Amino acid sequence: MSAVATTASMKSLKDLLVEQLTDLHATESHAESVLAKLAGVVASPKLAEAIRGHIDESKHHLYRLDRVFGELGVKPKRIDTHGSKGLLADCVAIAARTKVEPHVRDAAIIASLQRLEHDEIAGYGCARTWASLLGYSPAATELLKTLTEERRFDESLTRIAETLNRTALEPVAMSR
Repeated sequence: MSAVATTASMKSLKDLLVEQLTDLHATESHAESVLAKLAGVVASPKLAEAIRGHIDESKHHLYRLDRVFGELGVKPKRIDTHGSKGLLADCVAIAARTKVEPHVRDAAIIASLQRLEHDEIAGYGCARTWASLLGYSPAATELLKTLTEERRFDESLTRIAETLNRTALEPVAMSR
């Protein structure tokens, strides 16, 4: 997430919540096309499947965020988030590296995706806490659902990496 997502003043916890939600909305919006590119270039069928599944989840995340914005009585602003935009650009740059052994590239893509997921987990966790503190219980519930899905995707990436990293190591072990 970017440190300052909007030019609006932050005078209250609700302002901070709206800013965080705006960052998350921008991240989810930008992620769909990047995830589609990644799913098309990874060598691992399991990784491609996990990424495609997360594309569908991201659509639900946007839908939930829109409901949360509605509960708060505000609309999401169109912004560029420097943090997530950079993380997404890193994913694209890694995917474009065609002269890298495919399993090694997949391992690099997982690492880059996990950086993005950890950023989203932090953002959704803070937003859920703030929504709860401010008395927006339905919003907090929606944000918790998304937080749980983000954590689940991160865990699935870890499980895939545990196998994939060993496969990426094999060419090195064979050349010794």
